[in-house]
Amino acid sequence: MSSTTSQKFRDFTGEPLKDKHLSEVPGLGPKLASNLEESGIKKAYELLGIYLTLLKNKDYFELWIRDNAGANRYQAKQCADAIEAFCSQFL
Repeated sequence: MSSTTSQKFRDFTGEPLKDKHLSEVPGLGPKLASNLEESGIKKAYELLGIYLTLLKNKDYFELWIRDNAGANRYQAKQCADAIEAFCSQFL
């Protein structure tokens, strides 16, 4: 891992998802997590399911996060990078 990654990123990608809340996903804070919860996504593993449904395509996933959570490009990239790193580590 790069020394430029955040602690939140290292925490997220360093262990299994279990029941992690959406706000524990890098790039997603309380507001964006709330936006996703309103659409029925409540846990990080559900967000991983969306990524897998999109065939692990980061570009599509970033667009999905922007459209469904209201994330900006930077937040969507942080989220996609974390989900991709998690997949590389555990799947």
